[in-house]
Amino acid sequence: MDCMAHIVKYILYIFNLIFVLCGILLIVLGSIMVNNVGGFSDFSDAINTDIIPILIIVLGCIIFVIAFFGCCGAIRESVCCTSIYAVFMFIVFCLQIALVVWMFVKRTDFLNSMDKVVTTVWNENNETNGYPMDALQITFQCCGLNGSNDYTSNGLTVPNSCCGTMNNACPATVYEFKPGCRKEFRDFWSTNINIIRYAGIGVAIVELVALTFACCLMSSIRKSRHSM
Repeated sequence: MDCMAHIVKYILYIFNLIFVLCGILLIVLGSIMVNNVGGFSDFSDAINTDIIPILIIVLGCIIFVIAFFGCCGAIRESVCCTSIYAVFMFIVFCLQIALVVWMFVKRTDFLNSMDKVVTTVWNENNETNGYPMDALQITFQCCGLNGSNDYTSNGLTVPNSCCGTMNNACPATVYEFKPGCRKEFRDFWSTNINIIRYAGIGVAIVELVALTFACCLMSSIRKSRHSM
């Protein structure tokens, strides 16, 4: 291969190291999101909260595997590995663009559905269902649906979980200033959706550049072998 082909080869290798890090970061982000909602994900009407984090983890794993083919193809100058890498990279690029577009188009609808999830959890917060609000209040440091008044105004005892624990007493000086869980849960998803949207755009641009370099490298490898 000529000098330019060697430059493309090592640039592609560096790009795939970046993809390895991106894959790991997506897996970590998805795991954190699953962990944050996992305390009440077994509640039947809240199961949809797991969909986005699981998709993020799956996407991270796919990117990690594809980056492996990219690294092998670049370092070993393998047309087979580079071809597999290019095909998979194109598929992931298209899927990621679709996910980002969906996030932009359906953001409000998704956040509204998260509001309904918390409302359902609040309405079904009883012994039969295992008091799912406790897990929500501890995880997101919130109290009640819209605030502690949701308990006090209805003659209900404010649970210890409004103070972030189930073991100690919960004085009013702690819980009365805490925000409602509907707002905190919505803000959590709003922040993470924004991260996914804009990070997805950045990663998609890098993927497109890497795909272009992979095609150039394949062409260069084939030409060099035909000229031998």
